[in-house]
Amino acid sequence: MAAAIRLLITLAALILPSADAFATAVGGGATRLGTTIHDKLPRAVNRVRKEKSVRPLHQLFEQPSPQGDLMVSESNIFDKFTTGVGKTASTLVSASFFFILAYQRDAVILTLWIGSIINAVLSKVLKKLLNHERPTALQDNDKVKLKPSDGGMPSSHAMSLGFIGTVILGGVVPVEYRLAGGLAMTTYSTIALRYRVRDHLHTLEQVAVGLVFGVGNALLWLNFGLGNVGGNTAGPVLSWVQDNWVSAETGLFPYSALAIPIVVGILVVGSFERRIALWLKERGGKDE
Repeated sequence: MAAAIRLLITLAALILPSADAFATAVGGGATRLGTTIHDKLPRAVNRVRKEKSVRPLHQLFEQPSPQGDLMVSESNIFDKFTTGVGKTASTLVSASFFFILAYQRDAVILTLWIGSIINAVLSKVLKKLLNHERPTALQDNDKVKLKPSDGGMPSSHAMSLGFIGTVILGGVVPVEYRLAGGLAMTTYSTIALRYRVRDHLHTLEQVAVGLVFGVGNALLWLNFGLGNVGGNTAGPVLSWVQDNWVSAETGLFPYSALAIPIVVGILVVGSFERRIALWLKERGGKDE
């Protein structure tokens, strides 16, 4: 019995917030003990609540789950990846097309390049005709430094990605690799166009219409511009290129002629007119 009493007194000494309160309890000062607890307990609780590292009591017995933090981390990584793909899509696709053009230098790839330029010009004409505004949230997006001032319908990026992806698959990639190539191009295009919708450069409808136009133009160009190359039936554009732009002996056009795609690509695909308009607008504002 005496040992039990000593054990209880020892536990009380460990629990009570101060040695004075413990001495008062042993001396029978119950009133002072209650006052001490009443005064010090709220302050102790408040002090604990201010500590950011302290979790609620029930969480102390729970195993920390990294799932939430992992999901946030994965989301941030994917967003950064999407931004990287979206911002570089125009440059990367144009450069890749040019490298294929420079590597093959035949009438087929040159015909496909001509079609891509016509498709790009058509997208700009359609924007002028449809005059469909871009999302209003674009003006509040500080991530986009060069904000387009032209219309958003259809998306030029979507038209170019749809056209180039389709003609490369249909006119360059061997049949046995078209499935894998198509999946890769579709995945890449989806990520690039997701960026343009996410950052309010286009609405989903503008991107969808651009893709329809791009793929549709590509199918028409493959059938009527390029023709049935495998069946030795050249289309009118391919025939014109063969007669006027490639050597009859080698079937290739000279390296010096690559300067033409470079200049035309900068003027058309590089949104040269948009940058000039922005420069003139800024210069006009300074003159005022």
